Amino acid sequence: MSLTPVEFGRFANLEKSEVEMLLDRGALNVIRKKIGNVERKIIPLEAIQDFYKSNRDLFQTNPAGAEEKLGDLGRRGDRWKSPSSKIQMFYNVKGGTGKSTISAQFAMRAAMSGFKVLAVDLDGQGHLSLNLDVLDSHERPTVYDILINDLPVEDAIFNVAPYLDLIPANLGLCNIEIPLNQKPRREYRLSEALFKIAGNYDLIVADTNPAASILNCSMLVASDLVNVVCATNPLSFHGLSLVMSTIEEMEREFRKQVKVRIIPNMYDNREVISQEVLGELKSQFPDRCTQVVINRSADMNEATKRRTSVWDVNTRGTAASDINALSSELIFC
Repeated sequence: MSLTPVEFGRFANLEKSEVEMLLDRGALNVIRKKIGNVERKIIPLEAIQDFYKSNRDLFQTNPAGAEEKLGDLGRRGDRWKSPSSKIQMFYNVKGGTGKSTISAQFAMRAAMSGFKVLAVDLDGQGHLSLNLDVLDSHERPTVYDILINDLPVEDAIFNVAPYLDLIPANLGLCNIEIPLNQKPRREYRLSEALFKIAGNYDLIVADTNPAASILNCSMLVASDLVNVVCATNPLSFHGLSLVMSTIEEMEREFRKQVKVRIIPNMYDNREVISQEVLGELKSQFPDRCTQVVINRSADMNEATKRRTSVWDVNTRGTAASDINALSSELIFC
C-alpha cells in the first residue's frame, strides 16, 4: 500500500501546505513511481509508519527537537500521544452489528499510524482473522491453546502486516467454555497471558464472540476500554441494555471500572428508523456514545470482501473518513 501526498494529507488530517512543508523538510520519505505515462510522488506504507513512529518518539523525548523538525506540527502534542487505553475490546452479545469489521479496520488504521498492534480474535467464526487476510487460521494455535493447553502466548502470535500481529481464531474456540469453566482463576487467565506480552505493543485490540460468555468476561477483566458496536436498527438498540448490564455486573463482581464507548454503526441518514435509533443512543448514553458515527458504506463491504483496509479501496470515501475519525477518538479518548 502507498499514498500520494494528497491522499496522505487526508489520511493524516493535514492541510496541503502542511504536507508540502513536510516534503520540503524531508520529514517524509517519498519515492517516484511511473503510473502510466506520468511519474508521481508516492509515500509507501513503511514511510508513513516510520513518520508517525519516529516523530512520536522524538516528541516524547525531545519536544524542542520535534518543533525544530516539524514546525507548528511539532507543537501539536495531540498528534504524538500514546494510546490512552492500551487494551481495547469490541463487544456486543448480538451478532450482525459489524463488530468484526470495525475492529479489523481499527487495528489496521492504528498499525498504519505506526503503533505496534496485536489483534486478538476471540470469535470462533474467525471473522477478524479473515478480515486481516488470514485464511489458514484452522491450522494455527488460538486462545484455546493458550488458556486450556498452557501454550505460551508468544507461540500463538504471528505477523500479518507491518506493525500488526495476530492471535487468530477458528471453530475450535467454540468449545472453550466447558474446559475454561473448570480452570482455576478462569476469569484472570486471559489477562495474565496478555499482560506478559503487553510491553511489546502500543495497542491490543480484541474482537469478541456475540455472547455473554466466560471468554468475553475474561476479556472484560483484561480491558481498559470496551467498545460496544451498535447497529442503528431497533433490534441492536434493544439488545444494548443486556450488554450494558453485563458490563456493570462484571464491574461489581471484579471491582474494576472500565471505560465504555458505544459506536453507532451502519447509519443511513435516508432511513427514519436509523435517525431515530441514533437519537435514542445519544439521548440515553450521552457520555458514552462516540462523536463519530460509522455510516453504511459500500466501501466497507468491499474492504471486507477484499480482506484489506478501506484506504486500499477508496481514500476519498466515507468509510475511510469515518474509520480515520473513529480511530483517533478511540486511541486518544
